[in-house]
Amino acid sequence: MKIVYGVAAAIWLGVVASAPAFANGLDFSLKNATGYDIKAVFVDPSASDTWTDDVMGADILADGDKVDIRFTGDEGTCKWDLKVEWTEDYKPTVWHGLNLCNISTVTLKYNRDTDVTTAVTE
Repeated sequence: MKIVYGVAAAIWLGVVASAPAFANGLDFSLKNATGYDIKAVFVDPSASDTWTDDVMGADILADGDKVDIRFTGDEGTCKWDLKVEWTEDYKPTVWHGLNLCNISTVTLKYNRDTDVTTAVTE
């Protein structure tokens, strides 16, 4: 019996250790699959008319990399806007109304054929 419990505990600890440890229910992982590097990320309530400080934490999020986005926000507010600024001289890209209460990962993708950048949520 002790061996079974030990194996189960080791498996459980491995699962918990591999999951991102988020401070609140709004934090999420951001994956960059655009083909371009990101220099800044902003997250603000959809009801806001202004953008606050960069929340990325890293200097640059290279294409193919991911970063855990942690920020302080009202957990009673689920709808948030996301703005990304690129290292190249491109206009920032904005997504409106992301339900961060139900999202753990946002993957950004760029389609060269349509010239559209999308945010795929999980």
